[in-house]
Amino acid sequence: MKKIAIYMYMFAVKLTGSLVRIFPVQQKVVFLVSFEENPTAIIRQMELAKVKPKTVVFYDPRVNVTNMSLDFIQLKPKNLAQFIPLMFHINTAKVIVTDNYFVELAGLKVRSGVSCIQIWHANGALKKFGWEDKAAQKRTDTDKKRFLEVYKRFTNVLVGSDAMAAIFKKSFLMSESQILKLGIPRTDYFFNEQKLKENYEWTYTKLNLTDKKIILYAPTFRDDELQSTKLHLNITELKAALSNDYQLILKLHPSISQDLEKIEDDFVVYADKEMPIETILPTVDILITDYSSIPFEFALLHKPIIFFTYDLNEYDKARGLSDGFLETIPGPHAFTSTELIELIKQETFDIERIRSFAAEWNKYSDGFSSERFVLFLKEQLENKTANK
Repeated sequence: MKKIAIYMYMFAVKLTGSLVRIFPVQQKVVFLVSFEENPTAIIRQMELAKVKPKTVVFYDPRVNVTNMSLDFIQLKPKNLAQFIPLMFHINTAKVIVTDNYFVELAGLKVRSGVSCIQIWHANGALKKFGWEDKAAQKRTDTDKKRFLEVYKRFTNVLVGSDAMAAIFKKSFLMSESQILKLGIPRTDYFFNEQKLKENYEWTYTKLNLTDKKIILYAPTFRDDELQSTKLHLNITELKAALSNDYQLILKLHPSISQDLEKIEDDFVVYADKEMPIETILPTVDILITDYSSIPFEFALLHKPIIFFTYDLNEYDKARGLSDGFLETIPGPHAFTSTELIELIKQETFDIERIRSFAAEWNKYSDGFSSERFVLFLKEQLENKTANK
Protein backbone atom coordinates (compact mmCIF):
# COMPACT_ATOMS: atom_id res chain seq x y z
CA MET A 1 0.00 0.00 0.00
CA LYS A 2 2.85 2.36 0.87
CA LYS A 3 4.53 1.70 -2.49
CA ILE A 4 1.29 2.51 -4.32
CA ALA A 5 0.92 5.76 -2.36
CA ILE A 6 4.50 6.77 -3.22
CA TYR A 7 3.96 5.92 -6.89
CA MET A 8 0.77 8.00 -7.03
CA TYR A 9 2.40 10.94 -5.28
CA MET A 10 5.41 10.92 -7.58
CA PHE A 11 3.11 10.67 -10.60
CA ALA A 12 1.29 13.78 -9.33
CA VAL A 13 4.62 15.55 -8.72
CA LYS A 14 5.90 14.95 -12.24
CA LEU A 15 2.59 15.65 -13.96
CA THR A 16 1.98 18.87 -12.05
CA GLY A 17 5.56 19.98 -12.60
CA SER A 18 5.32 19.51 -16.34
CA LEU A 19 2.07 21.49 -16.45
CA VAL A 20 3.20 24.49 -14.40
CA ARG A 21 6.40 24.84 -16.44
CA ILE A 22 4.33 26.58 -19.09
CA PHE A 23 4.83 29.61 -16.84
CA PRO A 24 8.12 31.51 -17.09
CA VAL A 25 10.75 31.58 -14.38
CA GLN A 26 10.16 34.43 -11.91
CA GLN A 27 12.62 36.53 -9.90
CA LYS A 28 11.88 34.77 -6.65
CA VAL A 29 13.48 32.49 -4.09
CA VAL A 30 11.86 29.36 -2.69
CA PHE A 31 13.06 27.79 0.56
CA LEU A 32 12.31 24.18 1.44
CA VAL A 33 12.81 24.02 5.20
CA SER A 34 13.03 21.12 7.64
CA PHE A 35 15.17 22.85 10.31
CA GLU A 36 15.03 26.52 11.24
CA GLU A 37 18.67 27.47 11.92
CA ASN A 38 20.28 27.91 8.49
CA PRO A 39 17.20 29.33 6.71
CA THR A 40 16.56 31.81 9.54
CA ALA A 41 20.17 33.05 9.49
CA ILE A 42 20.00 33.52 5.71
CA ILE A 43 16.61 35.24 5.68
CA ARG A 44 17.65 37.62 8.45
CA GLN A 45 20.78 38.52 6.48
CA MET A 46 18.69 39.03 3.33
CA GLU A 47 16.73 41.64 5.26
CA LEU A 48 19.90 43.35 6.54
CA ALA A 49 21.49 43.37 3.09
CA LYS A 50 18.23 44.57 1.50
CA VAL A 51 18.19 41.56 -0.80
CA LYS A 52 14.44 41.12 -0.68
CA PRO A 53 13.02 39.41 -3.75
CA LYS A 54 9.70 37.63 -3.52
CA THR A 55 10.53 34.74 -1.20
CA VAL A 56 8.31 31.76 -0.43
CA VAL A 57 9.15 29.44 2.45
CA PHE A 58 7.63 25.96 2.55
CA TYR A 59 8.33 24.57 5.99
CA ASP A 60 7.84 21.37 7.92
CA PRO A 61 4.90 22.15 10.25
CA ARG A 62 7.06 21.13 13.22
CA VAL A 63 9.49 23.99 12.54
CA ASN A 64 9.20 27.28 14.42
CA VAL A 65 9.18 29.93 11.68
CA THR A 66 8.52 32.93 13.95
CA ASN A 67 11.91 34.46 13.19
CA MET A 68 11.33 34.11 9.44
CA SER A 69 8.20 36.23 9.47
CA LEU A 70 9.28 39.33 7.52
CA ASP A 71 7.49 41.59 5.06
CA PHE A 72 9.02 40.00 1.93
CA ILE A 73 8.46 36.40 3.08
CA GLN A 74 5.46 34.18 2.36
CA LEU A 75 5.28 31.32 4.86
CA LYS A 76 3.48 28.15 3.83
CA PRO A 77 3.36 24.84 5.74
CA LYS A 78 4.54 21.96 3.59
CA ASN A 79 1.46 19.75 3.56
CA LEU A 80 -0.96 18.28 1.05
CA ALA A 81 -3.15 21.40 1.16
CA GLN A 82 -0.19 23.37 -0.23
CA PHE A 83 0.79 20.81 -2.88
CA ILE A 84 -0.25 22.88 -5.91
CA PRO A 85 1.40 26.11 -4.64
CA LEU A 86 4.53 24.11 -3.79
CA MET A 87 4.77 22.63 -7.28
CA PHE A 88 4.07 25.98 -8.90
CA HIS A 89 6.68 27.87 -6.93
CA ILE A 90 9.55 25.37 -7.12
CA ASN A 91 9.03 25.03 -10.87
CA THR A 92 8.99 28.80 -11.50
CA ALA A 93 11.61 30.02 -9.00
CA LYS A 94 14.93 31.51 -10.04
CA VAL A 95 16.58 30.10 -6.92
CA ILE A 96 15.59 27.13 -4.75
CA VAL A 97 17.26 26.76 -1.36
CA THR A 98 16.78 23.40 0.36
CA ASP A 99 18.10 22.15 3.68
CA ASN A 100 17.26 18.46 3.33
CA TYR A 101 16.13 15.71 0.97
CA PHE A 102 12.75 16.71 -0.46
CA VAL A 103 11.20 14.13 -2.74
CA GLU A 104 9.35 16.78 -4.79
CA LEU A 105 12.68 17.83 -6.30
CA ALA A 106 12.75 14.54 -8.21
CA GLY A 107 10.05 15.97 -10.49
CA LEU A 108 11.84 19.28 -10.99
CA LYS A 109 13.43 20.23 -14.29
CA VAL A 110 16.16 22.75 -13.49
CA ARG A 111 15.75 25.30 -16.27
CA SER A 112 18.45 27.49 -17.72
CA GLY A 113 19.63 30.12 -15.25
CA VAL A 114 17.93 28.42 -12.29
CA SER A 115 19.85 27.36 -9.17
CA CYS A 116 18.93 24.68 -6.63
CA ILE A 117 21.24 25.11 -3.64
CA GLN A 118 21.55 22.48 -0.92
CA ILE A 119 22.43 24.18 2.38
CA TRP A 120 21.86 21.03 4.49
CA HIS A 121 20.80 21.21 8.11
CA ALA A 122 24.03 20.00 9.72
CA ASN A 123 27.50 21.49 9.82
CA GLY A 124 29.26 18.12 9.84
CA ALA A 125 28.46 14.43 9.81
CA LEU A 126 29.31 11.54 12.12
CA LYS A 127 26.80 9.22 10.47
CA LYS A 128 26.34 8.39 6.82
CA PHE A 129 23.48 9.87 4.82
CA GLY A 130 22.29 10.18 1.26
CA TRP A 131 23.81 7.64 -1.11
CA GLU A 132 26.20 6.48 1.66
CA ASP A 133 23.37 5.58 4.07
CA LYS A 134 23.32 1.78 4.50
CA ALA A 135 19.55 1.84 4.94
CA ALA A 136 19.14 3.65 1.60
CA GLN A 137 21.20 1.02 -0.18
CA LYS A 138 18.78 -1.66 1.03
CA ARG A 139 15.84 0.07 -0.63
CA THR A 140 14.31 -0.97 -3.95
CA ASP A 141 15.79 0.03 -7.30
CA THR A 142 12.84 2.37 -7.82
CA ASP A 143 13.54 4.11 -4.53
CA LYS A 144 17.24 4.45 -5.30
CA LYS A 145 16.45 5.89 -8.71
CA ARG A 146 14.28 8.51 -7.01
CA PHE A 147 17.08 9.38 -4.59
CA LEU A 148 19.44 9.92 -7.51
CA GLU A 149 16.93 12.14 -9.29
CA VAL A 150 16.77 14.42 -6.24
CA TYR A 151 20.57 14.59 -5.93
CA LYS A 152 20.87 15.55 -9.60
CA ARG A 153 18.75 18.65 -8.99
CA PHE A 154 21.34 20.21 -6.68
CA THR A 155 23.39 22.73 -8.63
CA ASN A 156 25.47 23.57 -5.54
CA VAL A 157 26.01 22.45 -1.96
CA LEU A 158 27.12 24.74 0.85
CA VAL A 159 29.95 23.61 3.15
CA GLY A 160 31.92 24.90 6.11
CA SER A 161 34.95 22.67 5.63
CA ASP A 162 36.89 20.55 3.19
CA ALA A 163 36.04 17.53 5.34
CA MET A 164 32.32 18.08 4.79
CA ALA A 165 32.88 18.77 1.09
CA ALA A 166 34.41 15.30 0.74
CA ILE A 167 31.39 13.76 2.47
CA PHE A 168 28.91 15.58 0.21
CA LYS A 169 30.73 14.42 -2.90
CA LYS A 170 30.08 10.83 -1.85
CA SER A 171 26.66 11.31 -0.25
CA PHE A 172 25.09 13.34 -3.08
CA LEU A 173 27.45 12.26 -5.90
CA MET A 174 28.60 15.83 -6.51
CA SER A 175 31.71 17.30 -8.11
CA GLU A 176 34.23 19.78 -6.71
CA SER A 177 32.87 22.52 -8.98
CA GLN A 178 29.49 22.31 -7.21
CA ILE A 179 30.91 22.93 -3.74
CA LEU A 180 30.31 26.36 -2.17
CA LYS A 181 33.00 26.98 0.44
CA LEU A 182 31.26 29.95 2.07
CA GLY A 183 30.78 28.63 5.59
CA ILE A 184 27.59 27.61 7.37
CA PRO A 185 25.12 30.41 8.23
CA ARG A 186 23.96 28.85 11.49
CA THR A 187 27.52 29.06 12.87
CA ASP A 188 27.58 32.89 12.71
CA TYR A 189 25.76 32.86 16.04
CA PHE A 190 28.74 31.24 17.78
CA PHE A 191 30.93 34.22 16.86
CA ASN A 192 28.42 36.73 18.26
CA GLU A 193 29.38 37.25 21.92
CA GLN A 194 26.41 39.52 22.60
CA LYS A 195 23.90 36.98 21.27
CA LEU A 196 25.55 34.16 23.21
CA LYS A 197 25.31 36.22 26.41
CA GLU A 198 21.65 37.05 25.79
CA ASN A 199 20.72 33.41 25.21
CA TYR A 200 22.75 32.33 28.22
CA GLU A 201 20.64 34.58 30.42
CA TRP A 202 17.38 33.73 28.67
CA THR A 203 17.93 29.97 28.95
CA TYR A 204 18.81 30.19 32.64
CA THR A 205 15.50 31.94 33.26
CA LYS A 206 13.43 29.82 30.89
CA LEU A 207 14.64 26.48 32.27
CA ASN A 208 15.06 27.63 35.88
CA LEU A 209 18.67 26.55 35.97
CA THR A 210 20.75 26.77 39.14
CA ASP A 211 24.35 27.77 39.74
CA LYS A 212 25.48 24.14 39.37
CA LYS A 213 27.42 22.92 36.34
CA ILE A 214 25.17 22.09 33.40
CA ILE A 215 25.20 18.82 31.47
CA LEU A 216 23.18 18.61 28.26
CA TYR A 217 22.10 15.23 26.88
CA ALA A 218 21.04 15.63 23.25
CA PRO A 219 20.93 12.36 21.30
CA THR A 220 20.13 11.96 17.63
CA PHE A 221 17.06 10.01 16.54
CA ARG A 222 16.78 6.29 15.85
CA ASP A 223 14.49 5.23 13.00
CA ASP A 224 12.62 2.78 15.24
CA GLU A 225 12.06 5.38 17.97
CA LEU A 226 10.58 8.27 16.00
CA GLN A 227 7.05 7.59 17.28
CA SER A 228 7.88 6.46 20.81
CA THR A 229 10.51 7.98 23.05
CA LYS A 230 12.92 5.70 24.88
CA LEU A 231 15.62 7.18 27.07
CA HIS A 232 18.71 5.00 27.34
CA LEU A 233 20.43 7.18 29.91
CA ASN A 234 20.01 5.96 33.49
CA ILE A 235 18.78 9.16 35.10
CA THR A 236 18.48 7.62 38.56
CA GLU A 237 22.12 6.55 38.49
CA LEU A 238 23.31 9.94 37.23
CA LYS A 239 21.29 11.79 39.86
CA ALA A 240 22.70 9.71 42.70
CA ALA A 241 26.26 10.30 41.54
CA LEU A 242 26.23 13.86 40.20
CA SER A 243 23.32 15.92 41.58
CA ASN A 244 25.43 17.69 44.21
CA ASP A 245 27.45 19.45 41.53
CA TYR A 246 25.50 19.14 38.28
CA GLN A 247 22.12 19.76 36.70
CA LEU A 248 21.04 17.74 33.64
CA ILE A 249 19.14 19.13 30.64
CA LEU A 250 17.40 16.58 28.39
CA LYS A 251 16.78 17.67 24.78
CA LEU A 252 15.28 15.31 22.22
CA HIS A 253 15.82 15.46 18.48
CA PRO A 254 13.06 17.57 16.79
CA SER A 255 12.19 14.68 14.43
CA ILE A 256 10.81 12.62 17.33
CA SER A 257 7.03 13.02 17.38
CA GLN A 258 6.53 12.58 21.13
CA ASP A 259 8.23 14.45 23.93
CA LEU A 260 9.37 12.87 27.18
CA GLU A 261 6.95 12.52 30.04
CA LYS A 262 8.08 15.24 32.41
CA ILE A 263 8.63 14.54 36.08
CA GLU A 264 9.35 17.38 38.47
CA ASP A 265 12.92 16.99 39.68
CA ASP A 266 15.66 19.27 40.99
CA PHE A 267 18.30 17.40 38.94
CA VAL A 268 16.63 16.94 35.55
CA VAL A 269 15.43 19.80 33.33
CA TYR A 270 13.35 19.05 30.25
CA ALA A 271 13.83 21.27 27.22
CA ASP A 272 10.95 21.07 24.75
CA LYS A 273 12.06 19.67 21.42
CA GLU A 274 10.81 22.86 19.78
CA MET A 275 13.30 24.92 21.82
CA PRO A 276 16.27 25.76 19.54
CA ILE A 277 19.32 23.96 20.83
CA GLU A 278 21.53 26.94 19.95
CA THR A 279 19.86 28.92 22.73
CA ILE A 280 20.78 26.22 25.25
CA LEU A 281 24.39 25.58 24.27
CA PRO A 282 25.93 28.76 25.85
CA THR A 283 24.80 27.52 29.29
CA VAL A 284 26.27 24.03 28.88
CA ASP A 285 29.46 22.91 30.62
CA ILE A 286 29.51 19.34 29.27
CA LEU A 287 27.68 18.02 26.20
CA ILE A 288 26.65 14.37 26.03
CA THR A 289 25.54 13.23 22.59
CA ASP A 290 26.10 10.32 20.22
CA TYR A 291 26.08 10.50 16.40
CA SER A 292 24.45 13.92 16.21
CA SER A 293 25.92 16.89 14.35
CA ILE A 294 25.70 19.13 17.45
CA PRO A 295 29.42 18.69 18.33
CA PHE A 296 30.45 20.56 15.18
CA GLU A 297 28.89 23.76 16.51
CA PHE A 298 29.37 23.15 20.22
CA ALA A 299 33.11 22.63 19.68
CA LEU A 300 33.32 26.32 18.77
CA LEU A 301 32.68 27.03 22.47
CA HIS A 302 35.74 24.91 23.38
CA LYS A 303 33.94 22.88 26.04
CA PRO A 304 34.00 19.12 26.82
CA ILE A 305 32.00 16.58 24.81
CA ILE A 306 31.28 12.95 25.74
CA PHE A 307 29.79 10.51 23.24
CA PHE A 308 27.23 8.06 24.67
CA THR A 309 27.49 5.24 22.13
CA TYR A 310 25.46 2.51 23.84
CA ASP A 311 24.36 1.12 20.45
CA LEU A 312 27.53 1.78 18.45
CA ASN A 313 27.66 -1.51 16.53
CA GLU A 314 23.91 -1.69 15.93
CA TYR A 315 23.72 1.89 14.66
CA ASP A 316 26.72 1.42 12.40
CA LYS A 317 25.16 -1.72 10.93
CA ALA A 318 21.75 -0.09 10.37
CA ARG A 319 22.68 3.44 9.22
CA GLY A 320 26.43 3.58 8.94
CA LEU A 321 28.82 5.77 10.92
CA SER A 322 31.44 7.96 9.30
CA ASP A 323 34.70 6.30 8.39
CA GLY A 324 37.02 6.39 11.38
CA PHE A 325 34.23 7.52 13.73
CA LEU A 326 36.11 6.82 16.97
CA GLU A 327 39.22 8.60 15.68
CA THR A 328 37.17 11.59 14.50
CA ILE A 329 35.17 12.41 17.62
CA PRO A 330 36.88 15.03 19.84
CA GLY A 331 36.11 13.40 23.16
CA PRO A 332 35.80 10.10 25.01
CA HIS A 333 32.95 7.67 24.42
CA ALA A 334 30.99 5.52 26.85
CA PHE A 335 28.73 2.49 26.45
CA THR A 336 26.97 2.72 29.82
CA SER A 337 25.72 5.36 32.24
CA THR A 338 28.28 4.12 34.78
CA GLU A 339 31.10 4.86 32.32
CA LEU A 340 29.61 8.28 31.64
CA ILE A 341 29.63 9.12 35.32
CA GLU A 342 33.27 8.13 35.66
CA LEU A 343 34.28 10.30 32.71
CA ILE A 344 32.44 13.30 34.16
CA LYS A 345 34.00 12.82 37.58
CA GLN A 346 37.51 12.44 36.17
CA GLU A 347 37.30 15.76 34.29
CA THR A 348 40.26 14.84 32.10
CA PHE A 349 39.02 16.41 28.88
CA ASP A 350 41.37 17.33 26.03
CA ILE A 351 40.23 20.87 25.18
CA GLU A 352 43.02 21.32 22.65
CA ARG A 353 41.63 18.36 20.70
CA ILE A 354 38.23 20.07 20.71
CA ARG A 355 39.78 23.29 19.41
CA SER A 356 41.45 21.39 16.56
CA PHE A 357 38.18 19.62 15.75
CA ALA A 358 36.34 22.96 15.65
CA ALA A 359 38.99 24.52 13.40
CA GLU A 360 38.93 21.60 10.94
CA TRP A 361 35.16 21.37 10.59
CA ASN A 362 34.54 25.14 10.60
CA LYS A 363 37.36 26.13 8.27
CA TYR A 364 35.17 28.47 6.19
CA SER A 365 32.84 29.53 9.02
CA ASP A 366 34.06 32.73 10.66
CA GLY A 367 30.96 34.67 11.64
CA PHE A 368 30.28 36.03 8.14
CA SER A 369 28.90 32.95 6.40
CA SER A 370 25.36 34.33 6.05
CA GLU A 371 26.72 37.50 4.48
CA ARG A 372 28.72 35.55 1.88
CA PHE A 373 25.79 33.27 1.10
CA VAL A 374 23.39 36.16 0.53
CA LEU A 375 25.90 37.76 -1.85
CA PHE A 376 26.00 34.47 -3.76
CA LEU A 377 22.20 34.33 -3.70
CA LYS A 378 22.05 37.85 -5.15
CA GLU A 379 24.42 36.82 -7.95
CA GLN A 380 22.19 33.88 -8.83
CA LEU A 381 19.12 36.12 -8.95
CA GLU A 382 20.97 38.52 -11.27
CA ASN A 383 22.11 35.73 -13.57
CA LYS A 384 20.97 36.88 -17.02
CA THR A 385 20.95 33.43 -18.61
CA ALA A 386 17.77 33.03 -20.62
CA ASN A 387 14.95 31.29 -18.74
CA LYS A 388 13.16 28.66 -20.73
